[in-house]
Amino acid sequence: MATFEKGEYIDSRYLVVFPLLQESGTEVYRVRDGQRQLHFLTLYNCDMLPADAFNERGEVKVVAMRRSVSHPNLCAYEDSGVIERGGQRFSYMVTQFVSSETLADRLQRSPEIKIADVRQIVLSILRLLRHLHTQPQPVVHGRISKKSVLLDLTGNISDIKLSDFSLQCQPATESDIKADLRDVGRLLYRLCFGQEAQLPPRMPNVTPSGMDAQLLSVIAKALDGNGFGSADEMMKAMLGTIEIAKPSERTATQQDAKPKGNGFADVAGMEDLKKLLNESVLYVLRDQERAKRYNLGIPNGMLLYGPPGCGKTFIAERFAEEAGFNYKFVKTSDLASIYIHGTQGLIGNLFDEARSKAPTVLCFDEFEAMASRRTDHHNANISGEVNELLSQLNNCGKDRVFVIATTNQPDLIDPAILRVGRMDHIIYVPMPDDAARIGLFKIHLTNRPCANDIDYRQLALLTKNYIASEIAYVCNKAALEASRTNSDISNALLVSIVRQTKPRTTRETQQYYERMKKRMENIQDERRTIGIIPR
Repeated sequence: MATFEKGEYIDSRYLVVFPLLQESGTEVYRVRDGQRQLHFLTLYNCDMLPADAFNERGEVKVVAMRRSVSHPNLCAYEDSGVIERGGQRFSYMVTQFVSSETLADRLQRSPEIKIADVRQIVLSILRLLRHLHTQPQPVVHGRISKKSVLLDLTGNISDIKLSDFSLQCQPATESDIKADLRDVGRLLYRLCFGQEAQLPPRMPNVTPSGMDAQLLSVIAKALDGNGFGSADEMMKAMLGTIEIAKPSERTATQQDAKPKGNGFADVAGMEDLKKLLNESVLYVLRDQERAKRYNLGIPNGMLLYGPPGCGKTFIAERFAEEAGFNYKFVKTSDLASIYIHGTQGLIGNLFDEARSKAPTVLCFDEFEAMASRRTDHHNANISGEVNELLSQLNNCGKDRVFVIATTNQPDLIDPAILRVGRMDHIIYVPMPDDAARIGLFKIHLTNRPCANDIDYRQLALLTKNYIASEIAYVCNKAALEASRTNSDISNALLVSIVRQTKPRTTRETQQYYERMKKRMENIQDERRTIGIIPR
């Protein structure tokens, strides 16, 4: 419910004509002054605003900023004040009234906007941002969206006003400026294609009338990780006065070398898992001539699944060390492309490169995001990406490319990926047991000054239900605290930190993964009986 109703006065001077908006401590009204002139009045509930919404003088930052900043694409600042009502303190700002509707309302009424009009809207926004970003003390808008763009009802599409600034209204950093420009890119995508930009964004199959290659490149760059460096650069790109190259489609080579380490010797506990990997996978991969002689199936890949933070990715890298293979760690973002079929091409390039540098271990992190169930999507591009993965996984082991996929949610993976011949081994990585926790403490305390009283058994008992990353945190914090006094890490210090650090994996989460393990074991039992050729 609005703080003020129609017919009431705000600060005894502004008659409420109509409440327009209410959200999170901010209300917007249409009001009349004593001369019956219309205005917008924005009311801020000071008791509901976050602390960083105020400057050092206790003023609402956005109100203080609007007093000194003017631009044709901003509703002009006219007045401000502070009032109390019902025991609460309010700040208000009065701005120029324009006969307008929000871009969101316009799209609701008529979803299609001509590309020529889209250009005008976006160029107007960019002119304002260029002004804001180049102030003596640069500021960002911070809330650019279809709800913050006001369109003139007279039909002048270029005479837009931007409202709804971020309350924090902090001085602009380089990353803040890029964030503003990414928001413009998202809005541009929405206006051109009639849908919200996906993450990672992809260009739809349909190209609107009036769209040219330059505008497509502007959208691509605006939504790219680096994006535009300034509003002026984006404006020039929109106007075609500078060329924007198509973002390079990279291959996923975040890590591309033989990892150096001690292999499974660095993996605490998990003896059954290491034995399985040595006897069922590494044995065949290391000696393929013997595998061929005995007609042993060369494995293509394995899926490691289980609770977060239990070392699935760590095991994958140690596996590559044990095998002596090249190693590549692949994130979802490494294969992201905004171009149609772009991700399929990146997947193909990745496997081609792995084959050229074989033997190679490819480790896919958060695999469910790359290989999600095709039945859950209506997007042909996503299905095409899964199909490409299926094709590449077929017999990649013969080319000495071994895939390790890690996931916390194996039930989201397309079933075709999980069949024998693609993921030959599906392995549950549990939370660390007692032996594993002892090993983790020993690994993380190695090469650190420790007292002679470290009781690893006690530490393991105290850290039941802790995951590997939480034990690493305990050891790191103990080392930091000991360094402040230049003393050894003692057992008492470690115990104290353990008691301050509660495990984040709840009993409900553990039960979820126990049920998940049973389901995945059933899938493995079923697939062993379905195959035409027994393995």
